[in-house]
Amino acid sequence: MKRLFIAGMIFILFLSLGAVSSSAAGSFTSKTYNGRTYKLYVPSSYQRGAALPLVVMLHGCTQDPDQFAAGTQMNELAETEKFLVLYPEQPSSANSNKCWNWFDTAHQSRGSGEPALIAGMVNQIKSSYSIDADQVFVGGLSAGAAMSVIMGATYPDIFAAISVGAGLEYKAATNVTGAYTAMSSGGPNPIQQGDLAYSAMGDHKRVVPVILFHGTADYTVAPINAHQILSQWAQTNDRASDGLDNNNIDDTADQTATGTVSGGRSYTQYIYKDTAGKTVMEKYMIEGMGHAWSGGSTSGSYTDPKGPNATKLSWNFFKSHPKNGDAPNSGDISPPVTAASPAGGTYGSSVSVSLSTNEPAITYYTLDGSIPTVNSLKYSEPITINSSKTVKFFSVDAAGNQEEVKTEVYQISGTSEKPSVFSSLAAEDGFIGNLSADGMSSSIHKIGDKGMYNTDTYRTILSFDTSSLPDDAIITDVSLKIYRKSSTGNISSLKGDIKSGVFGASSALEQIDYQASPSISAGFQMSVPSLNNGYTTIQLPSSLWGYMNRTGKTQFRLSSSGPADFLSDVVEIYGGGSPAYAPTLTVSYQ
Repeated sequence: MKRLFIAGMIFILFLSLGAVSSSAAGSFTSKTYNGRTYKLYVPSSYQRGAALPLVVMLHGCTQDPDQFAAGTQMNELAETEKFLVLYPEQPSSANSNKCWNWFDTAHQSRGSGEPALIAGMVNQIKSSYSIDADQVFVGGLSAGAAMSVIMGATYPDIFAAISVGAGLEYKAATNVTGAYTAMSSGGPNPIQQGDLAYSAMGDHKRVVPVILFHGTADYTVAPINAHQILSQWAQTNDRASDGLDNNNIDDTADQTATGTVSGGRSYTQYIYKDTAGKTVMEKYMIEGMGHAWSGGSTSGSYTDPKGPNATKLSWNFFKSHPKNGDAPNSGDISPPVTAASPAGGTYGSSVSVSLSTNEPAITYYTLDGSIPTVNSLKYSEPITINSSKTVKFFSVDAAGNQEEVKTEVYQISGTSEKPSVFSSLAAEDGFIGNLSADGMSSSIHKIGDKGMYNTDTYRTILSFDTSSLPDDAIITDVSLKIYRKSSTGNISSLKGDIKSGVFGASSALEQIDYQASPSISAGFQMSVPSLNNGYTTIQLPSSLWGYMNRTGKTQFRLSSSGPADFLSDVVEIYGGGSPAYAPTLTVSYQ
């Protein structure tokens, strides 16, 4: 009983629970397998003989199928996209808080324990319904996410791909004490665990595509676990691809993109491909999100509606990764076509520019004339052009087809605009470490981590004296330019806090600057320059213009969360002491 009580504390969900039911039009009924209950959603369009995909959803602790269905809204999506959804139920008799026992060795292997029960439920549904065996997928939240990792390792012949929401790597723990440790500070070496997962596949070994979601403010399952899951599956899939440990698939992102949910959270998407260029894994790190299903509905429990929609993103990933590898529309080789409206030209006042595509696609753009990449700004709403700008842009569709970069030049002639260019102050900018032992310097400007599974060790302060801005000036544009000095490891983007004033007690660099409260946290993201001595310029959102301090200093704090691995990931930029490459803040006003 003591063991059940302790285990039941793992992944406790603090939101109140209530009985809910699916509002989708299909049937949502209870069934049993080997004495265990599960619920099955069957869309109204289902017809025997026409095989449909099946998605298995594993709930978190204290939840049940009804709660998880309501929170994820997976049934509503299944109704429109035409697939079945299986929700196995973990009873309190198996774990006092209904947690899947992911940390127990009795439930980490093929053919026994809870993995065998879940696989048995899938096989029972296959025998009763017309299911496409190449499109059976599994996902989960929290303890359910940890179990979905186990299902991918132990039954790769059943599950084509997996989705992991705030979970842990394979065999992150093998007892209750180890579970607490893994949740708070990560599990064992992910390369080692990747090899264990590969061994667990046995004769059924194959590459298992993985998509995962984790909040940067998850204090129940620390974000390091997301990075370890990715590294574990990179190792497992690398070996499964050809039986060799040769980095056919690795944990270095091939593409990185940032985005912001309208009215919600910002996030970074990391895409990992094999040597043939096919996406194998994706990782979403959601800024400020806690332990929750990203983008879920408040009608269920333990959800964050402000995050990117993990339900839709998981399904899109699933349907692009059937077990036979022949994804729908895989024959698409035509790049999208993006158009700007209105087109470039000379205008007497500010203009709102829309970028539209002829098919669903992601559009990336720059406003300083530099060549955009997938690390550049991602288009989400019309761009307001208040001053003369060169807009460069391109789009990438779901099949990975990328169009050539296009350019539109906008000349704004009807304003008496005045730009002020400020260089960062050499005596006041520099880096500070998370701990005093991590160091501090006003002559070095580095951002990143020291390795050893740390992710955010060094932050850089850039200080500008903006007191010369007129009190009555109407700001029309603000941009920040930085130059790269060197780079090691894997950092592709930076996030920036802004302070109208100074971060610490004075403008001089000090230890407290690392975590001192900003005026705006993570107000912008910018890509790292691709070459040493190269630069990146970002146009700051108009919501930040009001923080330009007209009576003193305006400071920026740059940071980055690198991958949680043993190696250090650091980018160093030039400071104000290097005139040719000094960071500059350009404020245009009327």
